[in-house]
Amino acid sequence: MDFLRAIILGVVQALTEFLPVSSSAHLILFREWLGFDSVDGLTFDVALHVGTLLAIVTYFRREMRGLVRGAGRLVTRPGIRNDVNQRLVVFIVAATIPAALAGFFLDDWIEAQVRSLAVIVVTLIVGGILFIIADRYAKPLRKLDGLSFTGAMLIGVAQSIALIPGVSRSGITIVAGMSQKLGRVEAARFSFLLSVPILIGAGLKKGIDVSSNALSGGELGLLAVGVLTSAVAGWIVIRFLLRFLQSHGLALFAYYRFVLAVVILVWLTR
Repeated sequence: MDFLRAIILGVVQALTEFLPVSSSAHLILFREWLGFDSVDGLTFDVALHVGTLLAIVTYFRREMRGLVRGAGRLVTRPGIRNDVNQRLVVFIVAATIPAALAGFFLDDWIEAQVRSLAVIVVTLIVGGILFIIADRYAKPLRKLDGLSFTGAMLIGVAQSIALIPGVSRSGITIVAGMSQKLGRVEAARFSFLLSVPILIGAGLKKGIDVSSNALSGGELGLLAVGVLTSAVAGWIVIRFLLRFLQSHGLALFAYYRFVLAVVILVWLTR
């Protein structure tokens, strides 16, 4: 039964990390409903982060190789900024800074003061409204190679807001990208690439926090199940979302967020 619960949570993590519906909201709810306490929550979160990171790196393996080459050229010839990969490396590094600073200074406060279902209800609704506004008014005039440094930083600031539970990192960064005249698919691609440093940093931070924990063979097995499930499901979800956004907007996810907010409200009142 514990392995089945680990699989369910791995799938939930993959679905909600990449779909713009808020992973924190769903993981809190599903942990409560499933009663999954066989592995420390923080430790299991590390496994799920590793799985979703593997999904991104394997799906965008071509782009990742290009970014590595671009980073190498920046190191060996720091004055060169004339290709897409070099620009993307600079943009991703710069756009990661706001979320890294917010996570370093505010993570404990957010965990203690803001991580509640009442806050999630509000952020789910506000995020859904932003999705509908972006669908209606954003104009897809640019490809990813036309993104400006200022636009990348704005997306980075939006990513830092996603530390608040219920916001959805992918959702808020896609909306921010669309506000910079990126198409939906281009905004989603940048959002996924931008998540790599954050997932690495979050995984390392949580890994250090739990490094002193002695894990049994059964717990290690559950962690392996979480990694594998979130990686495989994450790859599938990324592929689905990029194809979906080619011909559909964010409204469907907005309506889902509204329904989820109502469900949480009903649960809170009971």
